[in-house]
Amino acid sequence: MSTDPNKPKAVLHAPEQAIDTYLAALLSEVEEYQETTQPILAPPVDETPKLAKVVEIRQGVHTEAPVQAPPAIEIVPSVDTAVETPESLSSEPVEIIPEWGRSSFQCLPFKVRGMNLVVPLTALSSITEWDQDLTQIPGQPDWYMGVFVHRDQRVVVIDTAQLIMPERMEKVSDKRRRGSHVLIIGDGRWGLACDSLQSPLVLEKESVRWRRGEGYRSWMAGTVIDQLSVLLNVDALLDMVGHK
Repeated sequence: MSTDPNKPKAVLHAPEQAIDTYLAALLSEVEEYQETTQPILAPPVDETPKLAKVVEIRQGVHTEAPVQAPPAIEIVPSVDTAVETPESLSSEPVEIIPEWGRSSFQCLPFKVRGMNLVVPLTALSSITEWDQDLTQIPGQPDWYMGVFVHRDQRVVVIDTAQLIMPERMEKVSDKRRRGSHVLIIGDGRWGLACDSLQSPLVLEKESVRWRRGEGYRSWMAGTVIDQLSVLLNVDALLDMVGHK
């Protein structure tokens, strides 16, 4: 990345600037650390029983007979003991690395609605040019762009940016300009809209900041730091659209 101070800064339009800020926040997000609770020992309780004196009166003779103390009762202080589990041994969440990401892997960067995304090639069924208009179906979600036919099969085109960031995107217009390609995923019935493609690249496991923790941004496998891009988890995307 160039750091020439004399180079003019690129001017981003408002939507792209918001997306760029969001992606930068993803890359700089600080992981939360869980605090381990130290067990608190209760002070020993002094429960030594006191001896009582019994006065025996027999034929006018006043005598005192000591009574044997009952056996001492051992009182064990109640202590909440923390049980160590494999998860509690380390406060840092573990990286979730898919099988295909544990060694070098090929991926395809693309752009949609100003958002830089990367998809692993192993998740793609095929790539086709967007050379036909989409058939609109009323009553569909905002991310549902329409349907076209590819290899004698109907393909639902997904606006990925709208699917994963609905709160940051405006609803797709029915008159939306046609993109350059559609990335076919799953069993061939779903496609990711693509405004522009970049050259495929090879990434190492260390090139990605992998997602940590289950259930949080499941659509994001990680972030490619050098590319300032989001690496997609295609299986999670298919779950989000109700793929069966």
